Amino acid sequence: MVFVGIGHLMALDAGDALVESLHDHNPWWDDGTDAFDLPARHKSDFYHLARPHASGSQFEDQPILALVGRRGVGKTTLLHQFIHHRIDAGDAPEQFLYLPFDANPLYQLQSDEQLTRAIRYYESRVYGRAPDDAPQFILLDDIHQIEHANKPTIDGWGTTAADLINEQSDRHLILTASADVQITRELTDSDVSPDAYDVQPILPEKFRDYLFTVYPDLEADGTRVSPSSIRAGTNSLPAAIDDGDLAGLTAELQEKYEKVADAEPRIQSQVVEYLAMGGIISYEHDGAVESARDLTSDDYTQLRDNVRAALYQDVPGFESIQTIADLERLCALAARNRAAESFRYQELVELFDVDRRTIADSYLPALTELYLLTGVTEYDNSRPRGVRLYLRDTGLVNALAGDAASTVRNDFQREAELARIAAFDHTMRFAYGVNAAQENDPTPTVQYWRGRTGEVDFVFEVGETPVPIGLAYRSRSRDTTLDALQEFQDTYDAPVGFLLAGDTVRGAEPIQQPTNGIVELPYWLYLLLC
Repeated sequence: MVFVGIGHLMALDAGDALVESLHDHNPWWDDGTDAFDLPARHKSDFYHLARPHASGSQFEDQPILALVGRRGVGKTTLLHQFIHHRIDAGDAPEQFLYLPFDANPLYQLQSDEQLTRAIRYYESRVYGRAPDDAPQFILLDDIHQIEHANKPTIDGWGTTAADLINEQSDRHLILTASADVQITRELTDSDVSPDAYDVQPILPEKFRDYLFTVYPDLEADGTRVSPSSIRAGTNSLPAAIDDGDLAGLTAELQEKYEKVADAEPRIQSQVVEYLAMGGIISYEHDGAVESARDLTSDDYTQLRDNVRAALYQDVPGFESIQTIADLERLCALAARNRAAESFRYQELVELFDVDRRTIADSYLPALTELYLLTGVTEYDNSRPRGVRLYLRDTGLVNALAGDAASTVRNDFQREAELARIAAFDHTMRFAYGVNAAQENDPTPTVQYWRGRTGEVDFVFEVGETPVPIGLAYRSRSRDTTLDALQEFQDTYDAPVGFLLAGDTVRGAEPIQQPTNGIVELPYWLYLLLC
């Protein structure tokens, strides 16, 4: 009986499952760069990790960098691209330890002990082969899988992370998780200083990354359209706001247009393909699919299944969520509505049989944290009665709505609705980039505004100055959109506004100022600049 009991206890011990698999997860220790099978190009998020064409990296000031985003956005691929890049640049393969905690459920048992054992093994058996004083990079993928949020008496991974960076000054940690809160909560509980880490969101592939995959020639120096000069500098949006003069900004936009003017038909033709696929599917295929017509129903099914898995596996870390199925239903509702109109909070209360606080302070923040859905309220309204629901990926909209790629490609109304959703997502990125470049609070808040003459689709602030953006994807809506923008500017004394034209009028100037204070530019060019 005693012997059986001991055997039973041993069976419950996860033991060295992680250590035993280290070489399988780190094949570059033996094979160098030959161990990798990676996408040929880097999406923009890669530059959170490395600066291939300049000195410096995200690790210069903070020893911990966290990448957060929902599953399928490419966090693991980014980690492997980083390792490949550094080894290819001359670093020793032994400088990099990669631990994927989602690869085997056994890694998540007695996780703090297993993590410690794995690092000890690496230090004693592998790292010693690297040159003296070579920096050490420990990459902990899906670290949130081993958190103990509901067990405060158990030391979580944050304690080990704090010990690791305190022990060695040239040791760097790269963490991935699904949400910011999964990182900040654990590090805060472990008394890690906020100055010691940075959290970078990883989002679905944006239009410029997809376009450069399909047409790599557009990424060459002569045709590459960079958003940097729009975010900061003498001809930037902030400069135009400060000066109240749009001449420099308009000239800068014109210059960027002229770089790719010859390719305009090619670029514009890819807009609908991107809207049909979205940024998850397009990234997974890595250029193998140039048209949404090549997709199958399995592509959308996999996307839908990934979201469902993310909700049921990642949301439990948000203690305020009682009914996770409601989050899935809320996403499905957003997909069906396609942000065409706002929902009154009272409608949602009755539909989900919960109070307003649960919707506004629990459901929507959780979905925002997971970068799945953002609830948008009316600008300058301290007590909004309604909320507009924007899913953050057009491919997910199509997947949850049960639409095929052909439905999007052959239905201009559906295309226009998805164009608004993509414009919202890219405006969130644009707002972040502009404010970060100005060292303002980079956390973007994008809202809409209703006036007497019409609606302004998006409003964000640079500092404390509002910037209205109107979308006229159909040419017939241009005049109404322009009137709403002018009314907003008159109401809030906003010096700069944008009108995004979906249908470019033959013979008309692509970059123009239809009225004082408003710059009109093609929809596709705006996506490229976000």
